[in-house]
Amino acid sequence: MQRAQLKEFYGYAIILAVLTIAQLYSVYVASTTDLLLTWKHYVGFAATGVSAILLLLRQSKYLFFVLGLTLMLGYENLVGFTPELVYTSTRYYFNNTALPVSYQDFSMYLLLIWAYVAHGRLRMMAQALFVRS
Repeated sequence: MQRAQLKEFYGYAIILAVLTIAQLYSVYVASTTDLLLTWKHYVGFAATGVSAILLLLRQSKYLFFVLGLTLMLGYENLVGFTPELVYTSTRYYFNNTALPVSYQDFSMYLLLIWAYVAHGRLRMMAQALFVRS
């Protein structure tokens, strides 16, 4: 593999390792306390499992999309990774209309790391959108 591909592969592996550790901690907390796992947690477990399978098969093209979608859904508070689905809630104003916005901080940080790792692919996608050939 080339150096850029190895950097991307190891970056994805680190992100998946952090997700797996957070989810194992969620299971531990749920089994030792009265906290219950929700359907969002189980969807997060499944999405992380699919990403891990793609990582093991070295399908980085598909892993880019699956991991990005997983982290984006986590950011939008539709998938859960941490024990308590802690999210930041704020309001965005558009012409005197308050629009509620909420996001998970943990997923936002991992999404930023994913964007740093996959910036080459993201740049190519953006260039393909805006540059005529």
